[in-house]
Amino acid sequence: MGTHGTEAFGINNAGQIVGRFTDASFVTHGFLLSGGTYFTIDDPVGSSTSPFGINDAGQIVGRYFAGGGDHGFLMVTGPNPPPPAGTTADMILRHGADGLYEIYDIGGNAILTGNFLGQVGTDFQFAGLGSFFGSDTTDMLLRSASTGQFEVYDISNNNITNAANLGTVGLDFQLAGFGDFNRDGATDMILRNSNTGQFELYNIRNNHITSASNLGTVGLNFQVAGFGDFNADGTTDMMLRSATSGQFELYDIVNNKIASAFNIGTVGLDFRVAGFADFNQDGTTDMMLRNANTGQFEVYDIRNNAITSAFNIGTVGLDFQVAGFGPFHAPGASDMILRNVNSGEFEVYDIVNNQITTANSMGAVGLDFQLGGFAVDPPTLSGTFTDISNDQLVQAMAGFGGDAADDSNSVFLGDDTSQQPLLTTPQQA
Repeated sequence: MGTHGTEAFGINNAGQIVGRFTDASFVTHGFLLSGGTYFTIDDPVGSSTSPFGINDAGQIVGRYFAGGGDHGFLMVTGPNPPPPAGTTADMILRHGADGLYEIYDIGGNAILTGNFLGQVGTDFQFAGLGSFFGSDTTDMLLRSASTGQFEVYDISNNNITNAANLGTVGLDFQLAGFGDFNRDGATDMILRNSNTGQFELYNIRNNHITSASNLGTVGLNFQVAGFGDFNADGTTDMMLRSATSGQFELYDIVNNKIASAFNIGTVGLDFRVAGFADFNQDGTTDMMLRNANTGQFEVYDIRNNAITSAFNIGTVGLDFQVAGFGPFHAPGASDMILRNVNSGEFEVYDIVNNQITTANSMGAVGLDFQLGGFAVDPPTLSGTFTDISNDQLVQAMAGFGGDAADDSNSVFLGDDTSQQPLLTTPQQA
């Protein structure tokens, strides 16, 4: 269909994007975006919710079936409804072709609702999610792939409420990850020079970069594996891994400085990093690895900067790749979501005390919608962790590397090649 003057208005009861477009002859039509395919909707499309088109006021009109009969409906442009009761996490997806963003509310291992979030030019790509403006909600950070400019979008109750330009950093500095590195309750950002291995830390508060610190240089043979609070000191630390040996090194970060470094052991390179979360509910961040050949998952408990135990928690077919971690069945949980590379189906695995306890299908979303990340809802689960930023922030771990990210990390963090290359790392819920 023609897309001249395309405008999306919202999502219907079937979870499909509906709106209007003007064709090459400047005739206005309604459209429906379903499963990655656009349909013109000047006529009924035969579903239980059938938009007919757009009236002169720019409102979507159509019909839906309920209670044994057909009813007409009128959809007016307005804010999205807030997350429904029982929502514990949110998921953001992006339609890669045109930069349309969707937000999905999750609770009780189910997608409760979905809403159109907004549209941003495709030059801006996912950077991450975090508490960049106060402590109200989890916000979205994008970066221009051509200029290196960062833009933060404040999100509240399923709506983008504000946008701010954070500034521009040269693209030789690629995003390594996020955390609270100065213990002020806000999310900060670490970038790494792709030529030298130098790390730079940017403190962010109220949608402004407030300071920048040189953390030092580490040889590029050691690539960023992820971030978390591995010693329960209330600040976010950084994990690196050797690309040749599989050795893990843990760097404690305190007040924007690397305070100490620890060799916590070596794991064969056929086991790749899947993500980080608190899988045994002891208040510190643990590590999930996955065998790239078999699909087997292993959990490594970490406490006081050391691996204390390891568990084989089972095997899942490699057509299901890791999407992310978060509180998907209950507040404070650290569960895992996988996505099928062929169908787009999401499956959630509840993890309690280092064991997968249940598995549930959450439904499918077309693969033309790429995964951006997961965030805790409500954003602050007070008292779950010492580090407030880890209460607020849960990131997707899907295809780390590429675009404006640190593509040197793709050896370990690129298990989920079907997903949008992310520029972020996961935190525990």
